Amino acid sequence: MTADEIQQRLETAAKLYEQAAEELATAAAHARRAAEHFRNGDVPRGTAHAWATRGHLLAAEKPLDEQALEHRLRARV
Repeated sequence: MTADEIQQRLETAAKLYEQAAEELATAAAHARRAAEHFRNGDVPRGTAHAWATRGHLLAAEKPLDEQALEHRLRARV
């Protein structure tokens, strides 16, 4: 593998983690908003934000899971 190929793989991994971080930050914002709505007794809005939280978590997990599955093929014991 060339140095350019290695650098390209590292950049791809870095972007994946940046995207996951953005999804997780958005999930946290939705979780805070859900808590606010539930405290105010606004169940429909609280529920909507709660589900949005879960959606953003899933969006962050999917590419991380895919990378983990790929990495298992490269790891050696």
